[in-house]
Amino acid sequence: MGVDWGVVSKTYKNTYHSSYFRDCIRICSNGTGLLHKGIRTMINLLFIHSSSELYGSDRSLLNIIKYIDKNCYKIHVILPCEGPLVEEIKKIDGVELEIFPVAVLRRKNLSVKGCISYIKECVASTRFIKEYIKTHDITIVDTNTSVVFPGAIAAKRCGVKNVWHIREIVKNRVENRAISYMMNRYADVIIANSKATGDALRLPAEKVKVVYNAIEVEGETDKIPHEDVIIGMAGRINRWKGQKLFVDAAELVLKKHPYAKFWIVGETYSGEEYLKEELYKYIKDKQIENHVLLLGQVINMADFYRSIDIFVLPSVQPEPFGLVVIEAMEYKLPVIATNHGGPVEIIEDGINGFLVDYEAPMEMADKIDLLIGDEELRNRIGTTAQYNKREKYYVEQMVSSIEEIFEELLKAN
Repeated sequence: MGVDWGVVSKTYKNTYHSSYFRDCIRICSNGTGLLHKGIRTMINLLFIHSSSELYGSDRSLLNIIKYIDKNCYKIHVILPCEGPLVEEIKKIDGVELEIFPVAVLRRKNLSVKGCISYIKECVASTRFIKEYIKTHDITIVDTNTSVVFPGAIAAKRCGVKNVWHIREIVKNRVENRAISYMMNRYADVIIANSKATGDALRLPAEKVKVVYNAIEVEGETDKIPHEDVIIGMAGRINRWKGQKLFVDAAELVLKKHPYAKFWIVGETYSGEEYLKEELYKYIKDKQIENHVLLLGQVINMADFYRSIDIFVLPSVQPEPFGLVVIEAMEYKLPVIATNHGGPVEIIEDGINGFLVDYEAPMEMADKIDLLIGDEELRNRIGTTAQYNKREKYYVEQMVSSIEEIFEELLKAN
């Protein structure tokens, strides 16, 4: 007998928003009927991720795993290696964690030699994931990054549902076409972390759902007292995160505000340590190394945000979302971000932050100068930013939206 979901929705409307009938009914893992509280069938859900660190995409995945309904989902996670993300997931009860070096598409794989190596890794990874799906009776595979293909291939071959998160804006034309093709072919649903991210690939609109990232904030958000004005940025040290643009703006600001401090948080990928050395040399050549500090990877980001007065996101390529933007907003920090990608969807220029040209260090410096000289403006922008963040970018909303996507998939099965 069929189920009239419209009637069910109206009947349980008071519980619907606590995550789609969470406490009253659940869809069977095979989609054939309803399960009442106390006699549910657990849905085995596998997350696959390309990193074991604690940058933006890693923290977003951690929040999903932490807050998804464990009464309905049995969580499995495959990560490539040991790292801080592994340690955080181990703290969550009921999660099965597997370490396996799943093949990740990198730019180095676009050469002939790199392509051959990647194909071998992809075949081995697909074989491993297929076996994992069968052994653990996985119902849904969720690949948490666009550059990991084996999970989607394995899901398709095993006949289970595949959800694919896009958390990157892929500029390289060859990579973009490859990822677009794979997602079109293998994904049942594609979750983009911003409209900008979804629009960057060649994907059918009906497959793409936008779910904005969110953050969990624990503990104090009040400022740690300090004397000098401190301007901070945080992000992986690479070619596009804009550390050099930040340094260029710092050089200009220091001519007028020689007491200002500039902090750069973040590390390179393994094997790219030379980028950090280049960045330090760039700072030293400008003779501002006493004012612009490289702090490396910071585990306690709360203290970082509480210790600074202005946050800058200087990405020179479009940021897919910009998790650090909403983190800074939570700490009542005025944010200056470059005007492309996800931050354009978060920041209303002049209201809850500022948007500047990614090719104009002077424009960035002018906004920093404006905020240094006007504490009342910093406080007003920061207060509005925190209000906007809490209204729109909170973890419960993000997880609830993702759960609804999973459940829609099961209904359609």
